[in-house]
Amino acid sequence: MRKQSLLILIFLWFWCFSTAAINFSRVNVAWQYDVSFEVRMSHRIVKVDVGNRVFLEVRADSLSKWKYEFLLQKGYQSDSHRQLEKLSIDTLLDVSGQVLIQLDLPGNINENLLVVKFSQPDNFYYYDINLMIGTLSFPSIYPVDENGLPILENYINRTSSSWVGNDSFLAMQYADDFAQADLPMADMKPLAPQVDMDTSYVFNSESNFKEGYFYVVRRDSLATTGVTILRVPPYFPEYRQLSELIESMLYLTSEQEKRSILSARNPRESFDSFWMNTYSTKSRARNAIRKYYNWIESTNRLFTDFKPGWKTDRGMIYIGYGAPDEVYRTESAEEWFYDQGAAFEFTIISTFFAPKTYTLRRNGDLGEGWFSQITAIRQGIR
Repeated sequence: MRKQSLLILIFLWFWCFSTAAINFSRVNVAWQYDVSFEVRMSHRIVKVDVGNRVFLEVRADSLSKWKYEFLLQKGYQSDSHRQLEKLSIDTLLDVSGQVLIQLDLPGNINENLLVVKFSQPDNFYYYDINLMIGTLSFPSIYPVDENGLPILENYINRTSSSWVGNDSFLAMQYADDFAQADLPMADMKPLAPQVDMDTSYVFNSESNFKEGYFYVVRRDSLATTGVTILRVPPYFPEYRQLSELIESMLYLTSEQEKRSILSARNPRESFDSFWMNTYSTKSRARNAIRKYYNWIESTNRLFTDFKPGWKTDRGMIYIGYGAPDEVYRTESAEEWFYDQGAAFEFTIISTFFAPKTYTLRRNGDLGEGWFSQITAIRQGIR
């Protein structure tokens, strides 16, 4: 049952107070990658008859202390924007610390970037929602949970899920056998991933996806867009199984250590030995394990697309360097900066598997900084 929310009234009330356009190549949005930040936002866009429907979730300990407004502008470096004057908004969920709303945008608007500005008297932040995926339209289908609410994540951690938007759906299944991301100093490879399809099949409203695979779901074989979903264990974005813990720690290892761990007859013993040999005492090893796998969980939460977040380029840099201090965006790139001097650029492309794939611009000069960071982690400095 839908109900009107006080939060929505706040949204409407503050539309008239926006001023200048937002140039995201100059506005720092690093808060979006800070898992401890008090506000979290996520969204999904679907195609509907009237235009685009945006599902937007806002999580915060105290929603009422923030003021919100919606802006539309033509891009990430726009000179001007306009305030939304008319908008159909429904509240799908309103519980303590969480609101899920549905916004319908008409198909005839000229702008391709929706900006949510949320503020307090002393500070303000921006959340960007790109309304374009190249020349394609957004899919008209999407997964829902047991309560019929849209699933906004790029992963499903349950055996079955329901889908809406059509009577039947085409699922294309691919094995999730990606290796860890290539290191920053490695040679550049083709930006778009090449993956062979495992199988395809048609299902009705209920899907039963297998762990260890990701799926591209479309209305039918003629559809040009779809939804990519990674099937993960129930405890994801955490990792608990020994095989998961071993695989995701390989950024820390030398090639010799990696070969030794992966070929060990007793994986548990090999895993424990690595942490004990690296950190000398049980207490230091326990602390290092806790800290490292918190980073893994954060990357899975932030960056998962058609593969787990820790395997992505952004996930790798996040693990090695931590959350960026500054983040700037354009339509085609994202730049990360750290206070200690490190800087990284990610090229943004649209692929068959994801509307936005972020690929690190690698070069040999990044090697020294990477090894310095890994050394600091292994010495317990970071």
